[in-house]
Amino acid sequence: MIWIYVVGVVAILFGIYQMVNSYKYVKVIQHHGNKTTSNFSALTVWYSFIFGLGITILGIVLIVTKGVFF
Repeated sequence: MIWIYVVGVVAILFGIYQMVNSYKYVKVIQHHGNKTTSNFSALTVWYSFIFGLGITILGIVLIVTKGVFF
């Protein structure tokens, strides 16, 4: 049962890490982006942030529900 909490905390930390990296990548694109920057960079950042948010929410759900759904 303790593993549910461990997995939840790890998921929250990974999700936050992913969202912070998405934000950092936006800053890199803003400062160094030019005509050769891919048009799909915005989609990459957006989906990366959404993935991190989803993993964070999953970790919170695991901790709050104590793994009842899994």
